[in-house]
Amino acid sequence: MKDIFGFFRRSGGAPSAEMAQAISEPVIVAPKPRSEEPDDGFVEWRRSRTRGGIEKREHNEFYEQYSVYGLDDQGRLCCRLYHRYPEEEREFGMSYSRALSFDEFNSRLLSELDRGDLTLSDYIECLSRAEALSPDDERPDIPIARDIDEADEQALRNFCDRLDNLKNKTGRSAQGVFRCDCESAVMGESLTMMFRRPLRYDAFDKENPGVKREHVEYYDIEDIWIMGVCNRLKENGAKINILSLSSAWVMNGRSVYLMTVEGLTGIEGRLLLAIAESTAISRFGFFSLDPTAIGR
Repeated sequence: MKDIFGFFRRSGGAPSAEMAQAISEPVIVAPKPRSEEPDDGFVEWRRSRTRGGIEKREHNEFYEQYSVYGLDDQGRLCCRLYHRYPEEEREFGMSYSRALSFDEFNSRLLSELDRGDLTLSDYIECLSRAEALSPDDERPDIPIARDIDEADEQALRNFCDRLDNLKNKTGRSAQGVFRCDCESAVMGESLTMMFRRPLRYDAFDKENPGVKREHVEYYDIEDIWIMGVCNRLKENGAKINILSLSSAWVMNGRSVYLMTVEGLTGIEGRLLLAIAESTAISRFGFFSLDPTAIGR
């Protein structure tokens, strides 16, 4: 093994007091200066909830980030991402600032909504402001959004209660969504149904990067429990239009079924229904319930 102290012996003795002190004292690295938000005319509308994760650089490092939506100094729709590594920086620094088209702006807002990082009211407010600045944009002739009201909720509870192929049902309503978590009657496979009113520029009508979309008939659905739900919808007099959505990032190959439902007893107008394993739904253009919401 190499003699790491040979230098000191060759130099004629022990290291000097100054060198010994330098060796024994820890190296102190000055902290990075605090990142200040640029004063460049940006107008903030809404910011998303702060999220954390792990990023692999030279080694795994924890990070936090959030997005801010608004207008840049030229009046363009804009998204800014703020990012930090808690072990390295005390304050968030801006990673990027991007001007967006209306479709890009809406797509990012929907993604925030899906993850639960924006509320439905935040989404509606930002979209309304963006629409006001995009007069030439073609808008579907539907309301911007509305909540599931008490009558809708009761009708959906009644429908779910009558699904005899599912058991252990738990329903709750918040942020414009009625959610029913349940299990299959046999084998106890977990299943989640989420109902909401359609949004403008909605996921059912838009392409999602990395997501394969395929229109299917209810009898082509591979999961017999989801097929059973569709059978009950049709028996109830509802008209359904079904998309099978599969993600390039989900390795198990399981699909999320996203469908429009019209004519369901007790429900006026059209609903959007997503059925899948509970952890998969938010990747496909639906949005999550507030985890603190208490079911009624």
